[in-house]
Amino acid sequence: MSVARPTRSLLGKYISSAAAQSRSPASAVVCRQFHSSAPCQKKRRSQFRNVKAEELGLLKPDAMEKYQKEHLPDYTPEELELLRQKYTPEQMEALEAAEQAVKPGDIAIQGRLRDDLFRPKYIEDFTVMDPRYDLKPDLKGTLREHKWDDNDERFEEEFLDKFSKVMEKGTNNQLTRAMIRALRRVKTSQGRDMIDLTEAELNDMEKDPSLLEKYLVKPDEREPKYKEKETESDDFITRAQALKLDEMVEAAWKKELDLLSHSKHTELKPSTFELEEDGPTGPIRLHTAEAVELGKVPGVAGLYKTSADEDDGKDDMGQYTELKQLTGMTLSELKSIYNKTLVVRHVHNQTRLGKIRSISAMVIAGNGNGRLGLGVGKSTQMDVAVNTATMLAIRNMKPLRRYENRTIYGNITSKVSGTVVELSARPPGFGLRVPSRLFEMCRAAGLHDLAVHMPRSKNPMNTVKATYNALMNQPDPEEIAIGRGKKLVDARKVYYGGAVL
Repeated sequence: MSVARPTRSLLGKYISSAAAQSRSPASAVVCRQFHSSAPCQKKRRSQFRNVKAEELGLLKPDAMEKYQKEHLPDYTPEELELLRQKYTPEQMEALEAAEQAVKPGDIAIQGRLRDDLFRPKYIEDFTVMDPRYDLKPDLKGTLREHKWDDNDERFEEEFLDKFSKVMEKGTNNQLTRAMIRALRRVKTSQGRDMIDLTEAELNDMEKDPSLLEKYLVKPDEREPKYKEKETESDDFITRAQALKLDEMVEAAWKKELDLLSHSKHTELKPSTFELEEDGPTGPIRLHTAEAVELGKVPGVAGLYKTSADEDDGKDDMGQYTELKQLTGMTLSELKSIYNKTLVVRHVHNQTRLGKIRSISAMVIAGNGNGRLGLGVGKSTQMDVAVNTATMLAIRNMKPLRRYENRTIYGNITSKVSGTVVELSARPPGFGLRVPSRLFEMCRAAGLHDLAVHMPRSKNPMNTVKATYNALMNQPDPEEIAIGRGKKLVDARKVYYGGAVL
């Protein structure tokens, strides 16, 4: 500012103020609005009906006392005794202090029970944790760790002992199966009446050789199954028939053993699951829900190439490959994300060779449960621009704060260039009273009750950017409570279930 400032400019404000005071009130210019609507002089009527105390009949002391005894009774001695059995003495002192601090009359007049969809499931019983208000307790569990033996020789001996038992079990099973096949061969040839086993029982025993123990007779319980003379009952076989049956079964068993000796001994080897039970990862493999690894098929590995995508070849072009690596999501999860193209612009870049036309697209993406992303893509083709913007939106998805999973925390204002967006939280059932583009953003983010006011410019791209910035930069009520030195419930002022927002 120049030092040689005119005296008139220095005294101008004082002269103008003195002239304004000397004017009469009648000469004041009336401030007129820029619209033709009549000014509203009355206070706006609330859309929610307010039930007054006089309508409930609570202004009279007798009616108030009757209402308190009916709806807000005091604890009886029996109830206090039950509470003392459940709570500690310190907790009982806190409960009694709370009962004395909160007056029933205040609860009857000021309190209000919510009847909306998002109301708390409890009023006084705090035994159930609600994740919207309460914190989950830290459950301390004991980890089970496998104790490895430092003595390698002892581990080798135990492993060899278990391996030999597994091999012995496999050999016995193969011999038992050979015996069962020999019995079937004898039964089908000429011993149908002498072998009291059905075809189904033989098949079951061949699948599970341990079932043979049910049909074996112990030495102390053995009874004669043959008769000395042929004149006795036909329920038993003769000694000659028994000897002949033994010879036939033994001959058939030798044939089965000869066939088994010439075949491969792959069935005699223990299975992979039996070996893994005693291996280094035995305890993990034994109690896991994962299937046993089958390994590669010999002679086939490397002959066939898999498709570019693991999900049945739905992404042969590899369009989602990079996005899956960045986000860690599968193809089905990526395709289930809700996305919407909000703004499309035709851009013309003037160069010395002429105008270069291109298309710019702005896309939002969200999972409908508290995550929202914004992406902008530009290309000479519409499909490429929209596809690029969609991939960027899915990649840029971030979580946002939601109050009761339906609205925002308080009122938020955001400004981008000449566009100002004012977001306001609303009670349950209010709905989304927002423009169409912001409606798609709220639906993608999982917001159900919201109001928006834009007093200035309504540029589409700036509107979307300002709304996205406002949703991502919401005030944290916990930080506000810590900064004020209060508890979260005191910062929110939610008492008696009366305040919803």
